[in-house]
Amino acid sequence: MLGIDGIVAIGGDGTFRGALELSRLGISTVGVPVTIDNDIGCTNYTIGFDTACNTAIDCIDRLRDTMQSHDRCSVVEVMGRNAGFLALYVGIAVGATAVLVPERELDFERDVVERIRNARLAGSTHFMIVVAEGVGSAVDIGKCIEEEIGIQPRVTVLGHIQRGGAPNARDRETATRMGYFALKALAEGRANCIIGTRGGDIVETPIEEALVMKKHLQMDRYEVLETMSLGSAGLVRSI
Repeated sequence: MLGIDGIVAIGGDGTFRGALELSRLGISTVGVPVTIDNDIGCTNYTIGFDTACNTAIDCIDRLRDTMQSHDRCSVVEVMGRNAGFLALYVGIAVGATAVLVPERELDFERDVVERIRNARLAGSTHFMIVVAEGVGSAVDIGKCIEEEIGIQPRVTVLGHIQRGGAPNARDRETATRMGYFALKALAEGRANCIIGTRGGDIVETPIEEALVMKKHLQMDRYEVLETMSLGSAGLVRSI
């Protein structure tokens, strides 16, 4: 068809659904997962995630410089409509006071107000709230903080800045490996699959099977975040 021997489809779920339809038309397709949300079920890692995390961390570190000098609260919205991987990883890395993710139903009193109050009691005078866009508007979260606690937060929506910039070493190396194995699969007649990583190894998963697989947020990381936000006292209590 159209002189095409095979297609390497690069993207997320939407891209792979299109690849599946092409495969049903007889076109050999292989998928390579690329999304900063890291929410593709058949692979431990998706290209772009680490670069996006580092971009967000760099932005938040710059915000913290100003926030610390003025004793302020920052609310930062990162991408993640249906998945909180980016928000949670970034939140742990920057030592956020609280992280709000779509996988965890928001209890504003528990997840935000108590976190800020506990941080105050521990001696903190600056607070960082990281919000995945799927939870709601960071602007609305900021307004609720001001109404409930009396702090006027500074709200930053990172938006598509997270999708830009030069890819880091992990993403470059992973993309090269996945690209190589995608072409190898096509050349050896193993098409209609998605290339992924599992336990550090490259794996192939049939597209139809991959599309029904779900990836769950590792809530043990959320436990780490909650404990660390309480400081050494919280760590002792959790142990």
